[in-house]
Amino acid sequence: MKKINLKPSQKLIELTKVNILIHPQAKDALNLWQRFRTRNNQIDFFSLNKFYQPPLRLIEGSGSILYFINNFKMVDEILASRNLDKYSCLITPESIQDIQLLAWSEVIELIFSKDVHHPQLFKALKEMAPKSVICKLMSMDSLTVDNYCRFAGITKTSFEYQQSKTSIEKGLVGLPMNMDWLVN
Repeated sequence: MKKINLKPSQKLIELTKVNILIHPQAKDALNLWQRFRTRNNQIDFFSLNKFYQPPLRLIEGSGSILYFINNFKMVDEILASRNLDKYSCLITPESIQDIQLLAWSEVIELIFSKDVHHPQLFKALKEMAPKSVICKLMSMDSLTVDNYCRFAGITKTSFEYQQSKTSIEKGLVGLPMNMDWLVN
């Protein structure tokens, strides 16, 4: 029987020697995170303090492949910088449930972002996220608009206002944009 090592190990990785990929169980969470994250044009302090940040949590794959499951912003900055320095990482064995919890927690944090569009994020969570994981992270029984608003710290009125504002901008409320039907 093969002995499984369950101890995490800390390493310095070089991007020239390993491939960092998204873990398949975290792919949907990364897609949602990329869609709803705010892009700010602030000073990039990442390169200045990369060794003082918490280590990047990775899962060992076959060969020279490492999978990331969370810290989407940090991985995004590493890959965008194209800096081939060494990065501190923690190689940990994770269960599927832990991977999903860590990945979707990154998306849940977007709820508290300044410029997030709550109705769109709620709809995306409802359609793409595993219900049990989201409910566990948000400490609720079911993902409803009321529960979402309570968790996000917003009123249901502001949620509905954002929803109606989007509908009006897209021309979904009121008269159709094409008035050809009046001619007949």
